[in-house]
Amino acid sequence: MTSYVLDRESIKLNCYQLICLFYANKEIARHSDPTHEYPDPAAQLERAFFPRELTRLLLSIAIAVRTLDDQMNSRRADDPDRVRYVANRDVVNKRHNCMMFDKLSLRETCNKLIHASTVETHTTDGVEPHKYDEYMWEGWQHAREGDQTGEQEKTEAMPWQHLSGLVRLGGRHGRQEWWLLLEVPVFVDAVCGLLEGEA
Repeated sequence: MTSYVLDRESIKLNCYQLICLFYANKEIARHSDPTHEYPDPAAQLERAFFPRELTRLLLSIAIAVRTLDDQMNSRRADDPDRVRYVANRDVVNKRHNCMMFDKLSLRETCNKLIHASTVETHTTDGVEPHKYDEYMWEGWQHAREGDQTGEQEKTEAMPWQHLSGLVRLGGRHGRQEWWLLLEVPVFVDAVCGLLEGEA
């Protein structure tokens, strides 16, 4: 063994787990009490493990992709594997823009992920019906306690939020601050596109 051996299937698995974190959040938020007054087991687990899992997955994927790129770039220019890799990487970089407002290559995106000192997930308002919508009428608390004398007028739907799939990254390069907005689904597509081309 003369260099790191990268398991491409493990990188893909990390991509799958990363995107699942965001897709699962929407359903957890839609079925949990937004006020946290009535604790939900899934929401409690998410609050306990989401930050560390997000950190682990983003860094693991970014470091693996950077390492793969370094390994391929170190090969001879006429190496068939390198030629195929570079051609596929160019297609991925042209097709996928992982940052919402800034054009960065996949390698540059991974660099920013590795060096970010700020990592903030963004939320958006939920538009689908919430599980607690059925309780959104005046006097539902009285009815819940067996008192049927309270008013039962329907009010607005339960307001709720879920992760948008955007992650704000920030850091410093020398004296210059930088801020970027990572689109997680696009990042996952780009990484998987790079690895599929390697198969």
